[in-house]
Amino acid sequence: VVLVAAPTIYLVRKFGKKEVTMIALPFSSLMFFLLFFLHTTNPWVYVTLMFFATIGYSVFNVIVWALITDVIDAHQYNTGLREDGTVYGLNSFARKVAQAFSGGIGGFMLAFIGYQSSTVGGAMQSEVVQERIYMISNLLPAVLFLVAALILMFGYPMNKKTTDRIARELREERERMQVKI
Repeated sequence: VVLVAAPTIYLVRKFGKKEVTMIALPFSSLMFFLLFFLHTTNPWVYVTLMFFATIGYSVFNVIVWALITDVIDAHQYNTGLREDGTVYGLNSFARKVAQAFSGGIGGFMLAFIGYQSSTVGGAMQSEVVQERIYMISNLLPAVLFLVAALILMFGYPMNKKTTDRIARELREERERMQVKI
């Protein structure tokens, strides 16, 4: 995330948060699809493609908190109420619930694909289980990053033009309120 923060900020200022995210998430998805379909056993190829996949979702991780502020601004614009605490509180709650579930999902998925654990070590995994682990590690993120991009593309209306307009109108409203006081 640290490596992509400065370039991400520049790109967001130039193109917009949603617009940059619409490149970053599909890029990560593409890298994971490449990993899955190439099915490489070369660790250098795998790590290189994984590095590029990481860049895409790291860009999203930098942007995601700024998307929340856009939602807060849009809410204020539409309702006249500024409810930062409510929005951040709901987001925090949703993240905590998701993190609670995600802790068990990995174990559930391993059990589902037939992974054999051992308390003393040395458990050998069948070829089928190894293939399924590779699939979970690459195909699942590829699909989920693509789904996330599609949700943002079609379900999140806050493009650069819209966010700039809302920010400008809210700023003008604040300036008018200061003049009245």
